[in-house]
Amino acid sequence: MSLKELYEAYRKWVINNPNLVTDVETVATWSSYFIVGKINNSAVVSELVYAISKLLSLFNDRIIKEAYGDKMLFYGLQEQIKLWLTIIHYCEVFVELAVRNKWKTRGKWTVATILQIFKCSMSMVLLYRFKEMPIHYPPIPSLQRKKITEGNVSDESNSFFTLRRSGRVVRGVEGAPSVSLRDWQPIKICDNNSSSILQSKDLENAELLHIIRPLVHLTAMRVFGTKSWKQWVVALGLDVASYKLYNKHMKDLTQEQRLEVSRRKLGLVLYLLRSPLYNRYSKNVIERMLKFTSNKMPITSYVSEPILKYLNYWQEIYFYMWAM
Repeated sequence: MSLKELYEAYRKWVINNPNLVTDVETVATWSSYFIVGKINNSAVVSELVYAISKLLSLFNDRIIKEAYGDKMLFYGLQEQIKLWLTIIHYCEVFVELAVRNKWKTRGKWTVATILQIFKCSMSMVLLYRFKEMPIHYPPIPSLQRKKITEGNVSDESNSFFTLRRSGRVVRGVEGAPSVSLRDWQPIKICDNNSSSILQSKDLENAELLHIIRPLVHLTAMRVFGTKSWKQWVVALGLDVASYKLYNKHMKDLTQEQRLEVSRRKLGLVLYLLRSPLYNRYSKNVIERMLKFTSNKMPITSYVSEPILKYLNYWQEIYFYMWAM
């Protein structure tokens, strides 16, 4: 069987079995978490398995999109940039760990800087050329396969109609979201003039701060050291400044954009796991909480004990990497 025939057979299998494909990808992703500590260089192997599973999922998403979409996808410059940023998002932890094993700390920081310069450059193209803000991470989200394969993707333009006399826009029954997601606000119709909202200088500056944050943080760690409070405060300050600028215009953003900004705000919790705060305060509090839950609720020990065992190891590996 030729390579082309093998690809066609795989493509047909993915198209005909989207639910099974999703299950296989999920098992592959979760298996990466159970490899840690079981074999030599387990962190590198674990991240390799995770990266492969995510890249496979991305590849399968494209197959399903093309099969169930109305037309072939057009991959212009914007889509290609998003694709490369998504690939790096899934692979950069593996790359940094692999380089660190081969060329030690100097190699790790070198490749981290190169990756962040590339990501920063490509993100600025998305920001200033295509006026995309906020940029999602990963830029290409996972496909909602069930909606596409079952034909449940609704046409937004048909989910509302305009009354003849009053001109009032009314949402149709099929266009109403679930009760938990409703904001009970009038429908906002997007037109060509709505793009002016996204050209606000505040929004551009907010996204720019978010884009350059990894490079600034890497520079601060190089200047002040990885255990210094100064590098920690610099990174946190950039994040807070970005969120404050976004908050001024939250009402002008779409639901999807607000969700991305909210996701970034939740990311502030990760600063509890960054040095020096983690080494001086968070570590003891987290360990006490995990031991308490393990002693009081024996069932939770299956989760808390592995976390206790590998917490310091994970903190050293992951919480200076900007893939998250």
